[in-house]
Amino acid sequence: VREYTRKITASGQHLLSLINDVLDVSKIESGKVVLTLGEFTLKNLVSSVDAIIRPMAKAKEQSFDVSVTGIKHEYLVGDETRINQILINLLSNAVKYTPERGNIYIDVSPGEMYTKIQIRDTGKGIASGHYNDIFKRFYRESSVSEEEGLGLGLYIARNIITLQRGYIMVHSAPGQGSCFSVFLPRQG
Repeated sequence: VREYTRKITASGQHLLSLINDVLDVSKIESGKVVLTLGEFTLKNLVSSVDAIIRPMAKAKEQSFDVSVTGIKHEYLVGDETRINQILINLLSNAVKYTPERGNIYIDVSPGEMYTKIQIRDTGKGIASGHYNDIFKRFYRESSVSEEEGLGLGLYIARNIITLQRGYIMVHSAPGQGSCFSVFLPRQG
């Protein structure tokens, strides 16, 4: 009974995640995404992301390393919920496409103009010809079609980053992992 309950709960969470992604795409495409700017601490942001991603990585026996450097100001101004969503989308992809016992890293370094968040993994990697395609809605590389998801996470992340006047870059190679760099402007 416990095992069935666990599976039902996990399936329900996955379904809820898919529904939320579809709703976010609808809001993005209708121009109705509203950012809620507020002050938050980098420590709380990183801690909440860590609490979600670390168990996922542990389940696949992956190492998950977090590094925060160059903090000059404890508080940042932005939409903490949406930034959290961006990081969870990027990191859950890193976990999904990195094999067991692989490595995942997140490096956060707040600067004067931008906060740089870099997510690296030792996963499957992406061919350079697909860099723009991966940010399209419902896009999925044919080689990874057996993985869960609708192909909306990167589309949503890129649009939310753009709404916050930031940008995202990717560097990757098949079999060598990926590195996503997010630059979010310092607000306020």
